[in-house]
Amino acid sequence: MVRCRLLFILSLVFVMTGCAGHEMALTKGQTNIDVTKKSLALLSVKISNQYKPNYQLDIMGALICPQSERCGHGSRKHFHNIKSPYKIKSIENSFNEYLLSFELESGSYNFHSMGAIYDHFPITGGGPVPLNFKLEIKPNVVIYLGHLDVVMRERKNDSEERAGQIRVTQNPVVGTVMGTYDVVVEDKYDEDMKLFISKYPVLQKVKVEKSILPQWIRPENRPAN
Repeated sequence: MVRCRLLFILSLVFVMTGCAGHEMALTKGQTNIDVTKKSLALLSVKISNQYKPNYQLDIMGALICPQSERCGHGSRKHFHNIKSPYKIKSIENSFNEYLLSFELESGSYNFHSMGAIYDHFPITGGGPVPLNFKLEIKPNVVIYLGHLDVVMRERKNDSEERAGQIRVTQNPVVGTVMGTYDVVVEDKYDEDMKLFISKYPVLQKVKVEKSILPQWIRPENRPAN
């Protein structure tokens, strides 16, 4: 019930409704990794609300669509749920950090966005982190996509995309209406693989290739389609 409520809230600030979607590929205590049908992609994410530090955002999901399909409203079948066990570090008034794992068929994808939300009664607000990374998944592999450092800061001008919608009542409190996101892609393979293996020892049994995401481009700077 709580999970459905959170996803209903995300439907106001993100792109989906209901409780559909995929779970993270790796689970605690897993003893085998099977990539005969789908590949496994690993990603670490750190998110920080530097504009309103008292309202640190949680990552609640990721939208990853085949490039042959349009990402947007109704794309919930491509939504990957991110639950609290995947948060590995939380520093009050500073940041939250996650280890994420996605099971994906080989092919070309658009890593469209991640849903970020603050939900501590009575305050709830948030919005999508716009990513739009082009992602190539090879068959039968385990790959490391890199580390995302996501920062929400105050907007400098009206051309910068808002981090959340004005019509969501409590978004001004959380800071997403007057805030915007910056995203940096980093290669932290050695550091991150130690974290992944400590959390999921089964990864010691497989070769993990690097396929680092491209550098992020701000939405307002992207060429028109």
